[in-house]
Amino acid sequence: MNRIFLFFGLAISVMWPRLFAQTTQESVVQSAAGGIAQSGSSTLIATIGQPSPPGQASAGQFALSSGFISTLDIVVVANRPPTVANTISPQTLTVGGAPFSRNLNAAPPVFTDPDGDALSYTASSSATNIATANISGSTLTVAPVAAGTATITVMADDGRGGSASTSFGVTVTTTGNQPPSITHTTPSLQPSGQNILIIASVTDDRGIDKVELNYRRGGEVSFTTTRMTFTSGSNYQTNIPAGFVTSRGVEYFVVATDVDGAQTRKPEAPNSIFSIQILVTSEVRRDAQGNPMAQPNGSAQTAYRLISVPLLLDNPSAAAVLEDDLGAYDNTKWRLFGLASGSSQNLNNKEPYVEYPNAGANSFAPGTSLFLIVRDPGKIVTIGASRSIRTDQKFGIPLQPGHNFVATPFNFSVPVGKLSLKSGGSLNALKTYGGGSGFIPEATTMQPWEGYYFPNVNQAVDTLFVNPNLSLSASNKTIADGWRLQILASCAAARDDYNFTGVDPESVDEWDDNDLAEPPPIGEYVSLYFPHPEWQKALSRFSDDIRAAANSNQQWRFNVSTNIANEIVTLRFEGLNELDPNLAVFLVDAELNYKQNLRDNAVYQYQSRHVERAKDFTLLVGKADFIDAQTAGAQGVPEDFVLEQNFPNPFNPETAIRFGVPKTSVVTIKILDLNGREIATVLDRVELPAGRHQRVWNGRDDRGRLVTSGLYFYQLRVGDFSKTMKLTLMK
Repeated sequence: MNRIFLFFGLAISVMWPRLFAQTTQESVVQSAAGGIAQSGSSTLIATIGQPSPPGQASAGQFALSSGFISTLDIVVVANRPPTVANTISPQTLTVGGAPFSRNLNAAPPVFTDPDGDALSYTASSSATNIATANISGSTLTVAPVAAGTATITVMADDGRGGSASTSFGVTVTTTGNQPPSITHTTPSLQPSGQNILIIASVTDDRGIDKVELNYRRGGEVSFTTTRMTFTSGSNYQTNIPAGFVTSRGVEYFVVATDVDGAQTRKPEAPNSIFSIQILVTSEVRRDAQGNPMAQPNGSAQTAYRLISVPLLLDNPSAAAVLEDDLGAYDNTKWRLFGLASGSSQNLNNKEPYVEYPNAGANSFAPGTSLFLIVRDPGKIVTIGASRSIRTDQKFGIPLQPGHNFVATPFNFSVPVGKLSLKSGGSLNALKTYGGGSGFIPEATTMQPWEGYYFPNVNQAVDTLFVNPNLSLSASNKTIADGWRLQILASCAAARDDYNFTGVDPESVDEWDDNDLAEPPPIGEYVSLYFPHPEWQKALSRFSDDIRAAANSNQQWRFNVSTNIANEIVTLRFEGLNELDPNLAVFLVDAELNYKQNLRDNAVYQYQSRHVERAKDFTLLVGKADFIDAQTAGAQGVPEDFVLEQNFPNPFNPETAIRFGVPKTSVVTIKILDLNGREIATVLDRVELPAGRHQRVWNGRDDRGRLVTSGLYFYQLRVGDFSKTMKLTLMK
């Protein structure tokens, strides 16, 4: 039996039957490779390659010794050529710059050989006047020559007739692609209510794709973007519309993009802006609807107000500001008070005050305020010629030792989080005057036209800085190489919005100027704060806790407290898009032992209790293994509907009912007596997100009456699911 195996379409014509017919004598077949086939049933493996000189055995040839073999199996294996395993990506080189080098054998190899043959390489360039290609061993080197494009072809040879090749493009430029260059001069003072022409000169070595102007009113967070129009030479221009040109001032920046996508921002620093001061002929305080606001009136204590002018007046005298609207000074019709220089520290008398027209009460300088009381109703104070304050830099207000009446110098609201002290001290002392309420903490913002009280308890002059750039006050509060996450808390009408966590290369893990104190709450409130008694400051609660940026794994413990009973407290996390997408962000509710993935759901809610107390949370930001280690044992979103035993039980006067839903669901929770009658409703068809929740029953029926001691049932109903458990009220 004669068998021939042919590979890769190889055809061989051999007269095997005629050659070996009717042979019985033992024979030995020896191949060129030295293999021996014995008589009987034998196999000769021969590799077909190049023919050898006459008289020499080679692949595909063999010699017979004495005798013949009865059966010869011949397996013919063809050589397999190398293949391209990984292509080489296009390259951009610079004339006079470094060449491109690639070890073709280094992982990942460009070529592989299925037979394991050693490979040799050659390379060529389609345009040697642009780029040359050379091979040294297994290393390819492509050197730039002149600007242009070339195709580089690399070939691998196995030395046995097999080969493979791959090509890639090379672009050679005279210089590396540089971002556009922007030259721009900020317009000087501009009149209110008129368009402002912005002109920028933009050049680039590769060509300009677009130039964009980003503008906004002072005190706004978001910019409006418009494309600038090419005019001539290298100039681009567009208008800031008149509607944006107000007494708030105008802010803007320019971005140029070249054809390769390289960008330049002017001004360069992130979040920096150009500021244009706006000339105003007259201005007045307005309400949210834009209507002029009259001064509160009367002769009682409740009619006093701290007032200010959030502009730079051409004539800052109190007479110029007030007498044209209130009449000549008459202390039976209106009175104006300020602080005397070097005022007394005695809080129990009026010694610190001086009355108009004395020094200290006769001028409205930016950043300062005075006490005004007006007897007659409907009096509107209108100011004359003035200009907006520059908003591209912080405004410094000197704080004399003792009492100070301050104000925002900008005609827009400024969050307390945008204030800082040169001394690094606490800002919790900032208060406004609320008439019948007296001095009250300014919990959120400084409003234009109003005044504020701020004491300086040090013996040296301090400075209160007001930062008008509000880009960093919203959820996009970011910094180079860092990030900030804003946590907004609300309960009923109470809010505490300006709470920040984050990392900053210029921060430390202990206290620094980025860690702002939490103002003391008043009235019905919700307060979110980071407790840090270990910092040993005069205050231990902070609204901002910014860490060093060295560690990507971080955890913050914070508390939320409210004196509003049995209401829903909502925590909202904004700015998650500023974080590295590879970092997980989780909130852990210590009381419920529940963890929530904030990237899946950035809102968390719970019900406040009857007794005012702080609720403890942990915010975790980091890699998955860090999150897993820190949340080990904490429960996530349940796989099915869950109703847990109430706590405490027995209870008096209230108890928490804990439950979980695997998906967004409409939930009802009822309280039943022993006869199965519904006596109280905890939840009535309320849609809740997937997760674990807690609601409180205060021991009262739906009419608000306290129920008697005894055994009751609480029932969870979600669609077709229903579960009932017992609870006990004990008085």
